Amino acid sequence: MPKCSECKFYEPLDEEKGNCFGNDVAGDMDTDNCPVKAFRPK
Repeated sequence: MPKCSECKFYEPLDEEKGNCFGNDVAGDMDTDNCPVKAFRPK
């Protein structure tokens, strides 16, 4: 399963979290749980 950190919209904030469209998300969260359902591979 792809992870949020693999999305081109993901901007890392630190080792564990990142920003995606203004939402703080865990980089290792499954993309099925993407808060904006906008996963696009890098």
